Amino acid sequence: MNSFVKTFSIFLTVLLCASLIPMPGSTAWGPAFAQTSAGERQTRPSNEERLTRVDEGVKNLGKRFDDMNRRIDGLEISLNKRIDGLETSLNRRIDGLEISFNKRIDDLRSDMNSRFDDIKNFMYWGFGIIFGWVAILMGFILWDRRSTLAPVVREQKYIQAEIDEWKKKEKIIIEVLNKYAENDPKLKEIINKAALF
Repeated sequence: MNSFVKTFSIFLTVLLCASLIPMPGSTAWGPAFAQTSAGERQTRPSNEERLTRVDEGVKNLGKRFDDMNRRIDGLEISLNKRIDGLETSLNRRIDGLEISFNKRIDDLRSDMNSRFDDIKNFMYWGFGIIFGWVAILMGFILWDRRSTLAPVVREQKYIQAEIDEWKKKEKIIIEVLNKYAENDPKLKEIINKAALF
């Protein structure tokens, strides 16, 4: 950047020097030095005066360039300070955003974990209730089957006892008839025809 400033200051010096040298017929040095309308030349300043003025102009130009250099350096310093300030401010904002983003991700993760835990607990309770109801239903079915079959079993036992009792009575009757048939041939013949024995 300094090379640019130096080149620019040299360019401006040359430009200023060129502007200080009057062109013939110009009023750059004032109306006293301009040509008259009749074409007569007025007296011009001597070369020493002109050199003195050029030296003064160059000195003034050098002062102005020094002032411009100081101002540019001051602007450069203030611009660097502003850029540094913006950079630190931007870094702080980015760090703040990163922290808040990480916090939001952690909150979201913990919220998701709590929801998954809630879903797992709900499923455990749901399956527990379902399996409990299935167990209760199976118990009720077994109890109902036993309570339904119990009267049938009791009735069957009662009938079996009745049958056994009738069989005993039948044996007794057959024995009695056999003994009586030994004495009565007609009864023996009826028993043989009926094929009871």
